[in-house]
Amino acid sequence: MTKKATKKLYSELIVDFLVSKKITHVFDLTGGMITFLEDAISRTKGIKCVPMHHEQAAGFAAEGYARKSQNFGVALATSGPGATNLLTAIGSCYFDSIPTMFIVGQVHTESIKKNSKVRQEGFQETDIVAVTKTLTKYSVLVRSESMLMYELEKAYYVMTTGRKGSVVVDIPINLQRTEVTTPVTHFFGSPEHIKMEKQNSVFVQPLDTKKVAKLESLLRQAKAPLVLIGNGIRLSDTSKQLNDFVKRNNLPVVTSLLGIDSYPKIGKNYVGYIGSNGNRDANIIFANADLIIALGTRLDIRQTGAPQFFSPHGTVVHVDIDASSLNYSIMSKLSFETDLVTFFNEVKHIETAVKPAWSTFISSVESYFRRGLIYSLKKVDPNTFLHELSKITSSHATIVADVGQNQMWCAQSWDIKKGQRLLFSGGMGAMGFSLPAAIGAWHADKKTELVVISGDGGLQINIQELETVSRNKIPLKLFILNNQSLGMVREFQDLYLNKNYQSTVIGYGCPNLKKIAAAYGFEYVRIQGVTKDDAILRTILAKEVPVLIEVIIAEDAALTPKIVYGHALDDQAPYLTGEQKDYLEKAKALLRLS
Repeated sequence: MTKKATKKLYSELIVDFLVSKKITHVFDLTGGMITFLEDAISRTKGIKCVPMHHEQAAGFAAEGYARKSQNFGVALATSGPGATNLLTAIGSCYFDSIPTMFIVGQVHTESIKKNSKVRQEGFQETDIVAVTKTLTKYSVLVRSESMLMYELEKAYYVMTTGRKGSVVVDIPINLQRTEVTTPVTHFFGSPEHIKMEKQNSVFVQPLDTKKVAKLESLLRQAKAPLVLIGNGIRLSDTSKQLNDFVKRNNLPVVTSLLGIDSYPKIGKNYVGYIGSNGNRDANIIFANADLIIALGTRLDIRQTGAPQFFSPHGTVVHVDIDASSLNYSIMSKLSFETDLVTFFNEVKHIETAVKPAWSTFISSVESYFRRGLIYSLKKVDPNTFLHELSKITSSHATIVADVGQNQMWCAQSWDIKKGQRLLFSGGMGAMGFSLPAAIGAWHADKKTELVVISGDGGLQINIQELETVSRNKIPLKLFILNNQSLGMVREFQDLYLNKNYQSTVIGYGCPNLKKIAAAYGFEYVRIQGVTKDDAILRTILAKEVPVLIEVIIAEDAALTPKIVYGHALDDQAPYLTGEQKDYLEKAKALLRLS
């Protein structure tokens, strides 16, 4: 394939490529080695640079853009410290399968070290390809202008094919500023492309009919089946197909952390969020299923507890696009290495009967073990507060939670509505994720109602991006659950370190958030109690300006329930009383007799 030569710079060809893929915003912190790319973007219609104050934040913003837009995200950084500052975001996108392209400006090709014994040749030269090999699907240094478009297109193909993830394209500055004087002849349409397509063709092949028949047989025989959904539902955009499958077979649905926003809580089949900090009723129901159909989820330790303590009463059927996730920690009786679009297409004919005893058991457990709400004008119960906040957010809201107690309280108590997005940093679990990811999500959809939930510790990781919010007039509502400590680790110290609060309380501090809000041009609200249908929350959400809401919670506010090491998924602390155990055993007995 040959394209007509133009008098463009190669940096402009890169930007044209991004525009052709419907990228409207890229996120960056400027640096000497990417200025040609920034210049080209500034002169191109349909695409804009969003300057951030830290490369990590630029990477998280690109991730938030990708999650919200269902397209891929793009972050730019200069060489050396700019590139290495991207690492946490690169890893976050890789672990959570978020398609994101990180374009790094490298030093002039003549300054790239040629002797491996030399630590560095060019100023700020860093071999970011070597550094990111284990955090990307593909990472490449472009060494000649003739290969630039080839490598860009290859990176895009790898990023978006199969299990998605992050890619890094490292482009020396002299290649960016080189004028295109001859036709570009190297494009990713070579025999290598065809070979890669064949390798990935498994994802579009019909499923083994014997396996599909086996699944149907297992569903018909099961007394207590359920579906566990993960991030794969959202990544494959198969929420509707999931809903059809669930309704046809009257299957209850439990979710992983990253699967929560794939199925609305108002659905009659919804059970809840499972895992180490999952809802107690959902964990009990999950543990008593005799058939678990896991869709697009890794069955990792935070979902199931330690493998040696996970002993489901029945069969596990696992569907995942990534073969390495199948039978890795939890052995399945039946596994499908495929994408979920193909899976749902191949099981459209399966329709099984209602399981009355199973429905009765679920209703009984949900009613008896559902978390109680605590309303008070003098204190804030985090679960009650987030439940109340969720009730009044719109169906078009995007909720972005940080990492720590705030994330788990949100997962436990947010009543997800159809059409909402709930964004979490899963595999990387990076504090400081929420604020920049929300900035990216807003640039993907400026009509969304934007709610950010963070702890006082998470806020301070990327607090500088409050200025980015103000500068762009983003009307986000930033709720800071402030317990004046790093609460998640403090709880670990409670359990295992005899309450030695080193670096979580001792040596830790939070600034005056009212003054911080004023400095960055935010309105400020302080909340010290929570009431039902709180009018103050409605007033806050109706504002069309950025607002920082400091929610005062107790320093010792605890995340419950939770699994303590050595206990099974349905044996969370605080542990069941004798009366609760008796109730559960009777419910189990009725289920077994059915």
